[in-house]
Formats: sequence, C-alpha cells, structure tokens
Amino acid sequence: MALPRRLPTKFYQQDIVRRIQPESNSVTVHGIVMRCWHDAEDIAPPFNSDPLMRPLSPGEVGVSFYRDDTDNSNSFDRQILPERDLELVDRFFHRGDICRRSLDEVESGIVLRSRVNGRCEHVISKERIDGWTTLEQLSDRDYCEVGDLVAFDDWIGQVIELYDEVTVDSGGELVTLPELGSRIAVGDKGPDILPPASSSVHNLFGFLLRNTRPSSNDTCVAVLHSVYAINWLALSQALDPEQAQARKRPQQFWTAADMSHLILIRSLSDLQMRVGDRVTFKDENNLPSTSHGGLDGPQITVKTFSVTETETIVDVLWQNGTKETIRATELIPYVTPDEYDCWPGDHAIWNREGEKLAVIIQTFNATQRTASVLIPETGNIELASVLELDPHGTSDSLAMLQVPSDGLGVRRGDFVFIHPEGKTNGSPVHAPRVPKIGEVEAWVKDIPFIDGQLSGFRKEMDELGASIARRRGTENFNEPPILRPKLNDENFMWFGEVTDVTLDGEVEVTHPNGAIRKYTLQRLTKLYDGIDQLEDDMWDEASEVPADENGPWTEEGAGWDAAGSDYGDDWASHASDSLGGSLERSIPGDDSMPPLVPLPNLESATHSEVGTLQADAIPISNGIQHVPPHNGPNGNSDDPSLDDPDSDEDSGPWKRFDIQPSAPEDHAFYNSAPAQPSKPFLARLTREYRVLSSSLPESILVRAYEDRNDLLRSLIIGPEQTPYADAPFVIDWLLDSNFPHSPPLAHFHSWTNGNGRVNPNLYEEGKVCLSILGTWAGDKIESWHPARSSLLQALVSIQGLVLVKEPWFCEPAYEKLRGTEEGIVNSRLYSEKAFVLSRGFVRRALELPPGGLESEIRWLYRTEGRLDKVINDAEKLIEKSKIESEEGSSELRLSAGGIITLDRILAKLISLRSSG
Repeated sequence: MALPRRLPTKFYQQDIVRRIQPESNSVTVHGIVMRCWHDAEDIAPPFNSDPLMRPLSPGEVGVSFYRDDTDNSNSFDRQILPERDLELVDRFFHRGDICRRSLDEVESGIVLRSRVNGRCEHVISKERIDGWTTLEQLSDRDYCEVGDLVAFDDWIGQVIELYDEVTVDSGGELVTLPELGSRIAVGDKGPDILPPASSSVHNLFGFLLRNTRPSSNDTCVAVLHSVYAINWLALSQALDPEQAQARKRPQQFWTAADMSHLILIRSLSDLQMRVGDRVTFKDENNLPSTSHGGLDGPQITVKTFSVTETETIVDVLWQNGTKETIRATELIPYVTPDEYDCWPGDHAIWNREGEKLAVIIQTFNATQRTASVLIPETGNIELASVLELDPHGTSDSLAMLQVPSDGLGVRRGDFVFIHPEGKTNGSPVHAPRVPKIGEVEAWVKDIPFIDGQLSGFRKEMDELGASIARRRGTENFNEPPILRPKLNDENFMWFGEVTDVTLDGEVEVTHPNGAIRKYTLQRLTKLYDGIDQLEDDMWDEASEVPADENGPWTEEGAGWDAAGSDYGDDWASHASDSLGGSLERSIPGDDSMPPLVPLPNLESATHSEVGTLQADAIPISNGIQHVPPHNGPNGNSDDPSLDDPDSDEDSGPWKRFDIQPSAPEDHAFYNSAPAQPSKPFLARLTREYRVLSSSLPESILVRAYEDRNDLLRSLIIGPEQTPYADAPFVIDWLLDSNFPHSPPLAHFHSWTNGNGRVNPNLYEEGKVCLSILGTWAGDKIESWHPARSSLLQALVSIQGLVLVKEPWFCEPAYEKLRGTEEGIVNSRLYSEKAFVLSRGFVRRALELPPGGLESEIRWLYRTEGRLDKVINDAEKLIEKSKIESEEGSSELRLSAGGIITLDRILAKLISLRSSG
C-alpha cells in the first residue's frame, strides 16, 4: 500500500506566505519569506534596527509583508513570526532549480519550465484587476535593473549600479529627487521618500524640490534611470582574432541617447512575475490609472501595477527520467544536494575499476544509488554505482586546466557563448568541459563609502547624475528606451541561454532573438556572471583566514614575545597532561591562565563551529583495540625511550612517534625549500617532539625526519563506530620558518580517485579545513596561538572532531538540521559514501604504502589481522543492508549502488589478503 504524500512542513526563502488571521479579521496579508532558521548562516547577522536581523530560533521565519491593509502604511511590514502563524501561498522556482516532493524523499528533480500567473492592483489607488493575469498580457520593460545583461558591439556587459531621478507627488505638486541606487519604486509612499530639509541633497537640488518638506502622503509616481554603470564581462567567441582586437571595451557609464544603443538581454526566468514586481499591460484600455500634477506644470498618468499574489506551475524532470507538471506548492527546494546527484542529460566521469569513461546520465535511481549511463564512444548503456560517478569532473585530468570551469557540462539557465561551427572551446571530445569567462573590472570592487562619503566609481557616477539632473531643467533631455533583440535576427546567434540538455549529450540553447538550436558541449563557453563572481570572492575571503594576518597578538595572560620567546619549561608538560587521555586543550604554565578547558569547546573542527564531541563518537583514548598499548595508565610511556626523541632503542613495530633518517619522496612538501631553523624554532620543536612521544593516542602515528626538521607525516586510524573505522588517514605537515607564530601547513592524502570528499573537512586537493590551522574562520580562541596550541592538539582535533560518526553535520550550518527528516536522510547518504570510500583507503595503503610507514601498515593490517576485520565488517554490513531498513533510521546501511562499489573494493582486499 502506497504511503500518502507528505506535504512540506517548513518555509524557504522567497516563499509567498499568508498570515493566518483571526476569524474576526477578514483582511488577507501576503508576505515574502526573507530568512529561515535553517538557512546556512555561519555568522549571526549583526544587530541593527531591522527587525528581521535578530537570530532566529527553530520554527521561526522572517517575513516582509507586501503591505498592511489595516492602515495602508509600511510601518510594520517586516516581522519574525512562528511558522505556525503562516500558510504557504506560492513557491517560486527558476528554470534549472532542484526540487523534491518532501524532506524525507531522496529523489529530486530539475525544473524545466515555470509558468506564473499573478493578481495585480494599481500601485497607488490599490484598485484590483479581476482574475489572474498571465505573462502574455504584460508588456516587457524597456529599461535595465541591477544585474541585467546588456550587449553592445559584440560585448556582453552587466549593469552594476543605477542613478535615478524620482518624481514625487507631494501635496499635488510634482518634485524631482535625484539619487544613487534605486531605493524607491513607483507607488512607494511615506515620509521617508523625500530627504529632510537639512539634507545636503535637498540643499543641492532645492530648485527641483522647491523646498518641499517631507510628508506621509508623499508618493513616487515615476522613476527614470538616468545613468547606468556597466561592467563589460566578455567578448563574443564567434569573432576571429583580428575582429576581436578591433572591439574595444565599451564605456563604463551610459546616459541619455547612448542607452538606445544597448540591447537588453533578460533570462527566461526573469520574465516571470513575482510578488512585489511593478508591471505594465500591453492593453491599457479599461484599466485603472491615477493622474498627478497638471494645472501649471507637467502631468503624469500612472498606469503601473503591483503583483500582490502568484500561483506557479512547473514542469519537472525527475531523476528517474519521468516528467511531471505540478503546482510549485507541492514541491520543496532541494537546498542541500548530494555531490553525487545527477539528472538525465548530465555529463559525468565514470571511475570504473581504474578506467575513466565520459558518460551521459540516462536515469538515476536515488534510492538504490545507481544510474544508467550512456557511453558515447560505444553507444552502450550500462548500470553504474553513483559512488563511482564524478559529475563535476574533479577526477579528470582536465580539472587542472587554468581556464575556470564549473565542471563537465552546463545547467539550464546558464548563459553561454557559441563558438562557430568547426571551432571548439578547447576541450577534447572524450571529456568535454565547459570553461567560463567573464572579467570583473577593477572599478567594480571600489569601496562604496570612505568617511561617510561616496567614493570610487559611485562618487563619479553621482556627480554625473547630479549634473544631468541640474541641466534637465533648462535643456531638452530625451532618454529613449533601451533596445530589445529582434526576433529572427541572425546577427545574435553567438550568445544564448541553456534551456535543456538532451540524453545524447547535446545542449539546447535559446538565443536572444527567439531561435532555438542544439550544440555540442565543445562549442560552448559559459558566461561567469559578475555578481556571482563578487559573491564567490566574498565567500572565499570569509573562509580563507591567513594565520596571524596582523602579526603577533596578545590577550590577557596569554601573550608571546615577537622577538622570539621561550614558552616556558612547563609548556610540554601542560600540553601532555591536558591532551594525553582526556582530550583537553593545553594552556601554558602561567598562574594567570584560565583553567584547562575541554578541547571541543575551544577548537571547532567543522565549518559550522561544532562545540562538543558527538555523544556517539568513540573517544580517541579507546584507540585501536588490537594494538598493544605502549602508554602507562597516566598516558605516559612505559618505555623511557619514547620520551627521548633521540633514542635508538626499538620499541616495537607500532611506534607512535619516531624520527627517521630522511623524509620520503612522496611527502607532499618534499620539494619545498627547507628554511634555516632558528634557535626558538628548534627549542619549540624539541618540546613538540617530547609531547608527541609521550601523549599520542594509540591510533595516531607521527614521523619526523633528521634531514628535514620542518616536515612531519602523521597516520591516523579512523575511530571505531564511525564510517571511518580502521581506515588509514595520512596527513603531511610543513613547519615553516615562522612556526610556532603561524600554524603548521597540512596536506591530506585523499585516495578517493575523484569520487568526492571522504569528509567535509578533508578536501580532495589536500586541504584540511580547521580553525586551528587557519583554513577556516573561527573565533579567535579557536585559532592557532603559539602559547596555547600544539601539533598534538591539531592531530587529536582531526581524529576526535572530524572523523566522527555522522560527518555530514560537519558541513556549514548543517548541525542545526540534526534530528530533522532532512538531516537524517542526508547524513545517512553521506555516511555511506564515507564508509565505502574509506574502505578504498585500506586498499590504497596496502597496494602503495606511504613512505616511512610501510612496516606499520603491514603490521597493523596483516600481522595484527586488521585487514580481516575490515573485510568481515564490510561483508556483514552488506548482508545487513540487503534487509529493508526502518524508514527514517539514521543507522548506517548501504544502497544497491554502495554495495556495487564496496563489492569491487572487497574483491581487491580479499585478493590482497590472499597474496599477503
């Protein structure tokens, strides 16, 4: 019996909602959801006067209401409310958006097309138009807004900023307000429309404002964009080199008659109505309007309407290949897609037993984690485990291309350049990749304000716009409408929007002139949107925090001397005591220091600042169950030689710390130039060695080198009862000349063969994302500090806070989803991947052991029988997974695709065991 469909239970950004009113109040108030408690906000918004900016509690949303019908004002239109006080009216989806039917379903779909109808009312009189308005009834705008694309002389540009002249009806008199930034729209009303009398703007344009004072009845009746600032991103790829050389970059500012030379290019999704949009109709007969001014001056008739409500119908392509037309409110946005998720028509690399094949997804079984794929070279369709698919192309050799790329293919809604027939974007046929181009000019990044005054290009733009406003009173200015592409104009076939991808690998592109054509990937280059680039740069700057960027810093009771400090004879002993068996953080031996604090409260291993060890994670002191302990009951070595890094005495095959004669050539930093060590560096290194030799957990090995005292190699064995149990994790370390004033550099040896990250904090290219390493922005107390941080702390942080039972929650802002349906489903899928990929780590370590750890790997997995345990545990999990699991369970189980991949790894491991 089929279970009934479960409707969405929470709201998302941009949802249209209706406040549930008491029965005595018949007024319907619509709003737009601006913030949700489950949004990925890594840093709480700063407090300010905006009521939406306080931190949200679970079940709360911030809503901007369209208007308050009770008093026709905007005084209380932004509120934070419980979800239970709201009901969903409509949900907006763009072409190419990913959606699901419910939170606990794993199958997702791609939106192919959306159709939006709206209810409209006059922006000033509030008189409503009966029935639903369709897109076909509306006229297309002939002006630009920020973010719009424009074309000129074979260039594609993007509007970055606007300068407006706003006409306001103030007590029956029309006055003009020049301003930068499009703050006001037609129909806006209130005392904040005009500036106060003391404003410099008012003084400057007194002749335009006629000394009018602000009033609550001031109403905007017209907005004119008088200046555009345009960033020219890229040139047509259809030009030959000589033609391209002749196309000089167009001007930065566009005014008056110049605007008529621009061609506005709008995306198909941008044409759809949204609540709050200002629209006009093709047929204005019998529609309400208002008149303003007149008498002794000009008169303005307002025929602008506002969209107050929408209903959206979407066409969805599901992963299984079926298509469906459905109301948007029956779907939810898929905001946390799995890195393996694919949809029919997507390109991917299939890592099949060491062979890399370019394939095209035909269908995708999200439950079984398998996909049917087309191999273009042979025409065969085969079944693949999704854990062996790389839809982003990170495992392909072309991933090292210098040309920026988003992966192997394109997505619906992307804007692309078309290369002429017979020419390509440079990628080979066997692994097509779509590069992206788009230059953000330097002026775009100008700081908006300096000392409270406009600066950079905005200051220049403001002066230009003010000059035009002054002259308008005496000169005849005429801003003609911007151009739109002409239908069937064959001169515009070098650019377009991706509207579909086909099962044979071709891409459907809709050109600005309305023509629809299909192209191979090799003929496409993607436009890298300038605003997207600015957002990407801001994200990178926020996440990449250079260590000790401002040099040495001091906090009360924990300072150090920049000239070279001895950290005290007690440094090593305190580090040992605090980190030996209890996983506590080391604090220098100073009476003024705060007491020892548990490490998890100070060091966040996750992007989202995980505050405590997960309750179900096994503490690292449990170590490796089958490894004979070398530590005494107090965490100190029973063998005195382990406390002396210079001792040559053999303490068995599993030495937690050892100094070897030379660094192995496969060390990630082997080819780096060694710095001349200073006396403080050597003194600190001796202390670090002493702590490592006495306090390492049984499941962590560290190797130092006589010929390279700036290098270390660590081997961490995954903790029990996690997806990483028994797997080897090798991390190489570099201590630069500024150590310990700056944190060590880490490189993780990812043996995933391009099949994705084994952990959110361990990147395939080797990055280890940790606050203490300066590779993630954490609180100051979580960052590296020379007097309270150590190599041992970094190591146990990785094992105790990164290699955890449910690693999906290490992703930014995902911790808040723990216990939710969405969190349970996504965490289970991620843990499956982590388990399967880390079994491959065992295979890789046995086939090609990391240098300097060969005997330890052989002893652990062969002599001590850990390989038998890995094989037996995997076989048991496969058998267990073939039994249907309880719905909603977070217990680790394998899908059919996971079993396919694990079976292949097991076959190799069994073969290695037999050959041992």
